[in-house]
Amino acid sequence: MEAVETPEPEATAAEPATPAGSTPRRRRRLIVVIALVAAVTAGGGMWAATLIRSPEQAAADAKAPPASVLTAPVVQRVLSNTTVLRGVFTAGQSFPVQPGAVSASAGGPGGGTPIVTALKVNSGDAVDSGQVLAEVSGRPVIALPGSTPAYRDMAPGESGGDIGQLQDVLRDMGYYPGGDDKGYFGAATKAAVARLYQKLGYPAATTGDQTATAVRTAQQAVDQAKQAVRDLESQPARGGGEPTAAATPATTAPAAGKNGAPAPGATGTGAPAGGTTGGAAALARARADLTAKQQDLARAQAKDGPQLPAAEVVFLPALPARVGAVGARVGDKVTAPVLTLTAGGLNLTGHLLPGDAPLVKPGMDVTVLSETTGVQLAAKVGSVGALVTPGSPGGGGGGGGGGGAASAAPAAPGAGTDPYVPLVVTPDAPWDPALEGQDVRITVVAASTQGEVLAVPSSAISSGVDGRTSVSVAGTDGTRRTVEVTAGVAADGFVEVKPAAGAELKPGEQVVVGR
Repeated sequence: MEAVETPEPEATAAEPATPAGSTPRRRRRLIVVIALVAAVTAGGGMWAATLIRSPEQAAADAKAPPASVLTAPVVQRVLSNTTVLRGVFTAGQSFPVQPGAVSASAGGPGGGTPIVTALKVNSGDAVDSGQVLAEVSGRPVIALPGSTPAYRDMAPGESGGDIGQLQDVLRDMGYYPGGDDKGYFGAATKAAVARLYQKLGYPAATTGDQTATAVRTAQQAVDQAKQAVRDLESQPARGGGEPTAAATPATTAPAAGKNGAPAPGATGTGAPAGGTTGGAAALARARADLTAKQQDLARAQAKDGPQLPAAEVVFLPALPARVGAVGARVGDKVTAPVLTLTAGGLNLTGHLLPGDAPLVKPGMDVTVLSETTGVQLAAKVGSVGALVTPGSPGGGGGGGGGGGAASAAPAAPGAGTDPYVPLVVTPDAPWDPALEGQDVRITVVAASTQGEVLAVPSSAISSGVDGRTSVSVAGTDGTRRTVEVTAGVAADGFVEVKPAAGAELKPGEQVVVGR
């Protein structure tokens, strides 16, 4: 029986023929690629669908979200309304010490070139009343308190306000118990000046040879006048006891006084003096002449003796002062200031922004902080000046008080050319001299609460048409209640509040500050 060959089935359209060399792995890869393409296509369709919105959906999306309430808690804190500015410590008034003459004294006639013979202080030292600062040609230079500078030698017989100031100083030092008219340099003042020099260990300065010579000359005239009176009084008396002309022979020369000077009342003519009447007149004239000579002597003595030369004293408006610099050495001729003193303490001037100036008033509390040392000092606002525009004529922008010429305040470091208002700070205690030159932070407390108070953000305060102020308290359940309050100090965005009588407001409660 013959075998029948069975033909292989033909490939159909539904199942394509497998290419020659194909494998099951290649078929699987093909299937995965087809699946990925299908997934990407489907995802893109879905994304595109999200971009397509209906008009109703667009209108809904454009609506505003539901209104929400913004709240903030009620706090309890100290409120301080402050203004912060910068300031610089500067020294007080400077006083150069440059003696221009050497005064006469019991130790020497004075004069000559002033030469520094000793320095008694160093730079930075404190100076008190009655302290010797230096010696010039062996003479002291003394520091004394006083607002009137030494502009002349204060000598015996002189008068003036500067001498009255000297008397006050000597009285305070225990050297002047009084005795002269105020402002007159009399015998009591001379004695007080002599005691001052004695205490310091120096012979007192004197008025010199001229007045001493005047005293000697006046004393000689008095002595002569006294002798003339004695001569007349010693002549034999006639009748009433007064000298007569018989005691003076007609042929004698005029009676000689001391040092050969004619005695007052001697005629010298050889003629009788006129009997008793003539002798009495001569004696009266002699006595009158003696009185006049004694008055001349008193005036000469009043102008002679101890004095306080301008070259030996420095009056300072405030003590203790400080030695700012020493500009000479022992042995130097005095051709420049030997040393410089600063008196009146340190000054602190701050520069206020013009917009802050209306908020600051004299007497407000001030805190001064030195960032260099960390020291914090208490002070007060002393004064607030007029607007200053650096670079403008006079530097100022308004008339100051006192009738004096206005002057620009010193520019603080970094002040530049911006307008400012000078603020003078007055310390509660004297400034430490070590602060000189420091740039410090000045905090002015315009208003402050006494301890902690209830406070809310300023935006929580509402004012009604009746002028009453209130806050709206939001409850945890969504309810609200209005609490009438009285507003107090405002600072740092907060306002002090005091609930009205019968109202209640507690720390931690939420108040409405906006929507």
